[in-house]
Amino acid sequence: MVSGATPTADLDALRAKIRAIEGGPRVVRRRVPTGVEALDALVEGLPVPGIVEICGREGSGRSRLALTILARATASHTAVAWVDPLKRLYPPAAADLGVALEQLLVVRPPEDGSTPWAWATEQLLRSGCFGWVVVDLPPRSGSRRALSHTWARAAEYGCCTVIAISERPTRELPADVRLSVGEGRLFVVRDRGGRAGGGVPWG
Repeated sequence: MVSGATPTADLDALRAKIRAIEGGPRVVRRRVPTGVEALDALVEGLPVPGIVEICGREGSGRSRLALTILARATASHTAVAWVDPLKRLYPPAAADLGVALEQLLVVRPPEDGSTPWAWATEQLLRSGCFGWVVVDLPPRSGSRRALSHTWARAAEYGCCTVIAISERPTRELPADVRLSVGEGRLFVVRDRGGRAGGGVPWG
């Protein structure tokens, strides 16, 4: 590590070198306020492009947080997508939270032991058609190692942010921001912007 440099700076420099080798354009990362006051108070917006993970038990409010983010996005006519391999998303409930359903694409690939949901998520990110792509991760089965590279590159290519919903942190997922929801509070587990910790009411 270069003296005085931070791990984040080192990682950004490495990404820049990889893009230069691959001939890709320089990616400009920025923080975008979500419009969700509790979340923005903790992290001052989410990274675009980027990877965000929301962890928590079923019923903790993790899906509600993701839907609230999408509601603010669709209110400004931003197209969003939800990859739903477990078929847990109930669109009328999403509409009740303010999601404009005409701006929402729901993708329900079969969950047969393979990972079509991972491939579908990558294609949606890469398309450049959506501002946010949410994926409700199925229970762990098989390796998720491929997520670490394909989703990050696809998000950069499409200038999109993926929000992964999971019960526990996914080590294979290089999240820029990792959030935890539980017991009526929202916590920042990891933030490459340096704001991990803290907590606000949520539920």
